[in-house]
Amino acid sequence: MIIFDGPYRWKSPMNPSPHTFRKKWEMSCDLKVIDLSLSQPDVIHLKRYVVVTSETTPGPMKTSVADTMGVRIFQDFNLNRHNVLWIEARSNHFESLEAAIFSPELESGMENHYRVSWRPILSNELNLIRTFLPGHFFEAREASIHPIKG
Repeated sequence: MIIFDGPYRWKSPMNPSPHTFRKKWEMSCDLKVIDLSLSQPDVIHLKRYVVVTSETTPGPMKTSVADTMGVRIFQDFNLNRHNVLWIEARSNHFESLEAAIFSPELESGMENHYRVSWRPILSNELNLIRTFLPGHFFEAREASIHPIKG
C-alpha cells in the first residue's frame, strides 16, 4: 500500500551561516513510500518499507536524494534504515534504478548520520515495486529548481 505519493519538499533552515548556499533553495523530489506489510499482509518482508525517489532539484543536491534528504525523509515518515529498501532514479540514470545502502558514520558520533553507497537494483526488487510505479516513472525528464520566496 502506498502511504505517500507525490512531490516531497523540504525548505532548509533559514538561519544557517551566511555562507551557506542552501538557505536560498527549497529541495524537492518525487517520492513514494510503500508499506509492503499492508499491501501483502500474508508475506513477511525483510524490508517492510520501500522508498522510491527521483530528484527534481539538482542544483542544491549533494549527489542524490538519499544523501541530501534521506535523514529528513526517515524522520518525517518515522522510518528506520534497517527496514527500508531505498530505490532511487539518480540524475542521468533514469534508464536504471539503484538501491541505496545506509551505513552509520561512526566518526560523527551521531546515530542519524549516514554514508550512502549504491548498488544496482536486483531483478526481484524491481519486480516487487513495478506494480507501484507508473510506466512514465522510467522516462527521462527535466529537473527544476524552486527558489524559496520570502
